[in-house]
Order: sequence, then C-alpha cells, then structure tokens
Amino acid sequence: MKNFLKLIIFMAAITAVSACVYAEEIVVWNMPTEADTLQKKVWDEETKAFETANPGVEVRGISREYKPQEFVSVMASGKGPDVVRIPITAVPVMAKHGFLADLSAFTSNWIQKDYMPEIMWDSVDINGKIYGVPYDSFFTVMFYRKDIFEKCGINRAPENWKDIVEFSAIIHSKMGDVYGIGLQPDMFHFIDFIWQAGGTVFTGGKMVLNEPATVNALKFWHALKWKYKATPPVDILYESDVEQLFSTGKIAMMPAVAKRLPVMARRYGLDMKQVEIVPLPAGPEGIKAWHAGGEAFIVNDSIAPEKKEMAWKYIQYVLSPSAQLGKYIKMKNLNIPIFPGDFSCATNLLNMPEFANIKGLFEYAHIEPPLYRWPMIKEDFNKFVLEKIFTNKEVDFEGILYDFEKKMKAEYNE
Repeated sequence: MKNFLKLIIFMAAITAVSACVYAEEIVVWNMPTEADTLQKKVWDEETKAFETANPGVEVRGISREYKPQEFVSVMASGKGPDVVRIPITAVPVMAKHGFLADLSAFTSNWIQKDYMPEIMWDSVDINGKIYGVPYDSFFTVMFYRKDIFEKCGINRAPENWKDIVEFSAIIHSKMGDVYGIGLQPDMFHFIDFIWQAGGTVFTGGKMVLNEPATVNALKFWHALKWKYKATPPVDILYESDVEQLFSTGKIAMMPAVAKRLPVMARRYGLDMKQVEIVPLPAGPEGIKAWHAGGEAFIVNDSIAPEKKEMAWKYIQYVLSPSAQLGKYIKMKNLNIPIFPGDFSCATNLLNMPEFANIKGLFEYAHIEPPLYRWPMIKEDFNKFVLEKIFTNKEVDFEGILYDFEKKMKAEYNE
C-alpha cells in the first residue's frame, strides 16, 4: 500500500512537472516548409528563443498560409490556429465573420504601436477596435529591367505616365519583340493609377469609383495597349504571365511589390541583379501615389482568455526590436535576399542598405478601402471593368463605370 501511494505521488509529481514544462501550446500558421531550408532555420531559431524566454510554452508551427475559403472553413469548424498572419485587406472580412479577437486591450499601451505608421493601424481598426497587429509592410513599386534600358539607351527610371509611353516606344522600336510594360486586369495595381489621376476611391465611408479620375486612369491603361502598343498584343495577361514575361526579358517594366522578386527568381530564373526597384511614376498632374499593404497577426477569438494572453506574448516577441534585428543578422549570415517586407513596419533597420528605397514612401501611401465587401468589389471590378478595356478596342468608359456603380449599389449597398 505504501509503495502504491508512493507511485501515485511520484506520477502526480511527474504530471505537475510536465504541466510546468509545457503548460500551454499555441498553434501558429505561416511556418516555412521543410523544403524552404534557410527560412525554416530562421523560424526555428526565433521560435526556440521565444520558448526559452517563456518557460512553459510550446509553439506548434504549421506550414500553412492564409487562403480565404480554407481559412473560413477551418475557423468555422473550431479547428483554426491560435495565431496566423493574414493580409490586412482581409481583416475587415474576417472580423465581420467573428473569427478575430479584439486586441485593443493588448495594443493600447504597447510601446511598439507608436513606431508603426498610422496608415497600417487604420487597416486593422474596425469601428474603433483593433483586430490585427501589423506584421510587415509593402509598397506597390515599379520594376524595370536595367539590361533592357541600357541596350535601348535609356539612362533613368520612368518618373511619370509620359515616360512610360515614351520609354515603351523606344524599347519596342529597338528590340522588336520586347514590349514596354506588362499590365493585368487587377484592381490591386489599377487603384494606384486612380490615385495618381487625383481620385479618392473611398471617402466618407463610401466607395467612390464613378469619377473623372477613374475614367482618366482607364483611358490611360486602354491607350497603353491599343494606341501606344506598349503592352504585349494578347487579350489578357495575368500575374504569372506578367512575371514570366518580365523574368525572361520580354517586357521591361511592371508594377509590383518587392517580395515577388525571389518568387520570380525561383520560378522563372529572373536575374535579380538586372532589376531596379523604383517608386511608381507620378500621374499626369505630378501626383505621386501608391498603396501600402502587408500582413497582420490575428488571434483566434474562440480560444480561452489565457491562451489569447500567450498569443499576444508571441506576437510581441516576434515584433520586438531584438527579435527583428536577430532575424536580419541571421538572414544576412545565411545569404537570404533581404527585402523591407520581411520585417516589421516598426523596424529600426532603415539605415540598412536593403531599406534605402522605402525611405519616404509612406508620405505618398494610401490604403485599400477598409470594407469587408472590398475583396468582392475588387473581383467584380476586374471582371466587369478592367477586362473590358483589355479586350475591346472601343470602350464607353463612362458607361461601364456607371453600370458598375449600379451593380455596387444593388449587390453591396455601396
């Protein structure tokens, strides 16, 4: 009997110790895959450091990224992650579904908050409540091929819409099967041209697309294809088409975000040394505009309060200056290409050479409309407006915008 009691006490002690060692597990998506060896090393070191700093916590990483329909399904089933990064444009939609925890109490006195640009917080602020913590930031920029520009005697970056037209004409005349710019029917890129034309897109809580600036931007994109022959002569190019053509030297310019470069290098053999990254050219009146985006950490609203606390500690740690600097050093040591979008938008690494091109970009940055209906509106605009200007030589620009406005009012109450 005494031995039995000793065994019970011993097992209870072991259980207590185990509970102390790993009292809490948090499930985190966005872990790099095993195939992405170098990034996985960075992740593993970051995770180990967090667990060391927080005894009793284990991070279970899962190599899964945010995909809207899958995310909705897994969250609705109650099997969603505790922490995951999602595009900031998805935050209003997912908050509307009730999947995201209100993080206002955590962020209100967080010292890092004041180091992040206000525009990034605007993207995750829904009716005065914070549903995400900005993780990184990107800007839409212009890529151009230095090798093509040099062959054609062009010795500077495009600075305005006129330059796009003129440079495209020079490139096509000198290189025959090479075109100036690649465009795709995607509001993600087109919205910048509306702003450059002086448009607002979203004001007073409402969408504003049926305006002269949108008409002017549509006319410019249409002219690039049909009048100036600046784009390849196919009906429609999609993202993969544009990236492949740019990577193989068949187009010289493309609107993009910097984090696509390593993807293009891996998929299509792009020589990143031949690419220059510059701000998007200004509009006809000299208006500089592009949009800022990125991902935000969100916390699952269905988890227990104590787990939310731990999830917040994890987010705090990952975005801390020491963790960010450690990540930068590790990436440099592993020779991983570094882009500003790899780091927190509160980063204190602006003096590093890789960050030179983003200085001052926030001054002209906009955010996409923080509406939960915005993703659906974008898709419809691509289909019912942008695809028409790529597939029709004759277009009633005012007419298609008027029809789209009616559609927004009928389907989205906008």
